Amino acid sequence: MRRPLLRSALVLVALASAGPALAAQQAPRDTTRREAPPRRARSDRSRLLAEDIAGAGNVATALDAVRLLRPWWLNPPMGRIASTNFGAETRAATALVVYIDGLRQPDLESALVTVKAGDVVEMRYLDQNRAVQQWGPGHEAGAIEVTTLNAKRKP
Repeated sequence: MRRPLLRSALVLVALASAGPALAAQQAPRDTTRREAPPRRARSDRSRLLAEDIAGAGNVATALDAVRLLRPWWLNPPMGRIASTNFGAETRAATALVVYIDGLRQPDLESALVTVKAGDVVEMRYLDQNRAVQQWGPGHEAGAIEVTTLNAKRKP
């Protein structure tokens, strides 16, 4: 009774070890090199280019483009922590500042509404740290820089 069991066990072991070798002989490997699908470039969350705006469809103004493509730009975090008394902390509530072709604008929405989407070359969002570093105090909520075709035409 032991011999048939031993013989069956040996046959099973032989088949199990020969299985991958037999499968490799039967199916030839595909050695052709396949190209990976093209990767889509990661967009920079702090920049909006003319190509991005053009690809967005029917966008009339720079404000429409920001609302559609980068809505979080319009809801920046509150400004830096300011302390007036020992132990008291408050948040400095400052508004987001807009620069169009290097000129500071008085109001965010009215400034971005005046710029046609087709005239935008680039828009850049600067968080509070970068904005304060670049332009100084008063930019605690950050800033949006808009570069238009008019700025690119000037020498």
